[in-house]
Amino acid sequence: MKLLAVVAGVGLACAVWFAVQASLLKPEDDEALVDQAATAQVAEQVSSAVKALFSYDYYANLDRTTRAAADVLTGPAVTQYQTQFATARQRATGEKLIRTSTVRAIGVRSLHGDDAQLLVFLDQQTILPTGNAPQSSVGQLSVTAHRTDGRWKITGLDPL
Repeated sequence: MKLLAVVAGVGLACAVWFAVQASLLKPEDDEALVDQAATAQVAEQVSSAVKALFSYDYYANLDRTTRAAADVLTGPAVTQYQTQFATARQRATGEKLIRTSTVRAIGVRSLHGDDAQLLVFLDQQTILPTGNAPQSSVGQLSVTAHRTDGRWKITGLDPL
């Protein structure tokens, strides 16, 4: 009986502590915790951007990915993208590859005003012109984004 009372007391103490901590959270602490609409907006826009950046058909349409990069990247992410994917672009062009990327999961790690940090998990499938079975791979990215004129653009793109 004493054990049950102790367990109930510890449970009650934890519940009170968590309630107090939750009440102390303020939007300036991290809006991802309290602003569901803004969190959903950044997740949706960054998810679409990442899919466009990492899906390509270099055999039929090289410019689509380049246009997507110009539309969704800004600041240091432009150079990061160009540097990191120069080799992939050469390989894809030479081997006439098609890559489809799907965002399997995305999480907003933090959201402060017009700046956000996200974690993105990708599934990628590469189709070879030889007719062999597609190659599958996964990727994880740490993404930073900034909102300008209501649109979220990627400012940092780091593979994990």
